[in-house]
Amino acid sequence: MADLQAHSRSIPSLDGLRAFSVLIVILGHTESKFLDRIPFNEIFRQGAQGVAVFFVISGFLITHLLLKELKRDDQINLKRFYLRRTFRIFPPFYAYLLVVAVLGLLHLVQVDAPGLLAAASYTWNYVPRPSIWVIGHCWSLALEEQFYLLWPACMAFFSRRVNFWIAVSVLLLSPLSRVATYFAWPVMRFHMAMMLHTHLDTIMMGSLLALMIDMKIGQRVINLALHPVSPVLALLFLILVDGPAGLRWGGMYLMTVGYSLESVAIATLLLFGVFRHQSALGRLLNLAPVRHLGIISYSLYLWQQLFTGPLTHLFPLNFLFILGAAELSYLLVERPSARLRDRVQTMLSQRKALAPQELA
Repeated sequence: MADLQAHSRSIPSLDGLRAFSVLIVILGHTESKFLDRIPFNEIFRQGAQGVAVFFVISGFLITHLLLKELKRDDQINLKRFYLRRTFRIFPPFYAYLLVVAVLGLLHLVQVDAPGLLAAASYTWNYVPRPSIWVIGHCWSLALEEQFYLLWPACMAFFSRRVNFWIAVSVLLLSPLSRVATYFAWPVMRFHMAMMLHTHLDTIMMGSLLALMIDMKIGQRVINLALHPVSPVLALLFLILVDGPAGLRWGGMYLMTVGYSLESVAIATLLLFGVFRHQSALGRLLNLAPVRHLGIISYSLYLWQQLFTGPLTHLFPLNFLFILGAAELSYLLVERPSARLRDRVQTMLSQRKALAPQELA
């Protein structure tokens, strides 16, 4: 199995997977009578599955990068990690919230101050209040941010083996946590799929996968996932089993075994796409236009909420509106923020290098 590069853009297929994930989310959120008339349209409009793919990718990528840093520097620099995450996540997110707040003041969208505060503080997934469409997707961003606060610290202070068992424990205990929360905290039942302690296992599946690859654990399982039949079976499961079962049995399926099985299928696709990127699936995921959509997928995910759901207008032109908003966000916010991050990192590195000389 080839070693992965340390830089996220060097890992094949991840951007392609992000592209298809956000497309699934947009299709799932778009209200369209035309889409409704397509036979079995629910199969490709599973927005929750699209978010799950994002989660697995996030856990895999963050853990992989932290492991690479640990090997290279013999330690993990948490300050540098949070600096990079701050410049990556906050500027596009708060730019979106600012636009939503202005639109709310102009009475063009429905939003209120408590909702904006919950979104801005990344606590939306733990606030028991009615959903607000334009910031309803902030639950996933809050869950990821809470993961970022905890997991890198585990990676920094515990051994790889301890972290391996932490990930396994989360995967095994999460279904029990969901069921217990459902009965013990009734007011939060609407948020069952949104809270850290009830949906962390999807992200941790990606983290566990990265640890298994790095520690060379479960090689037989990994080799099985790399068989050409495995991604076909994973896709068939997601399309023909997981989606219909979620629609028919809802939480009874999802809270017990659904999220767990879904994560395994997504991890299989991720593993195959990354290490079999010369396959037909890999070539599709690594096409330049597909990769570009993956690169701007964060902005696509943020801005699609303004053009979908009850705000869906002029389908399929709403897709162009989403793409235009995302491209502007990427060019005007994400890229300048990345350049500023690099300058700040360089400045801090130079200051650290000069510090011993000054003391001397």
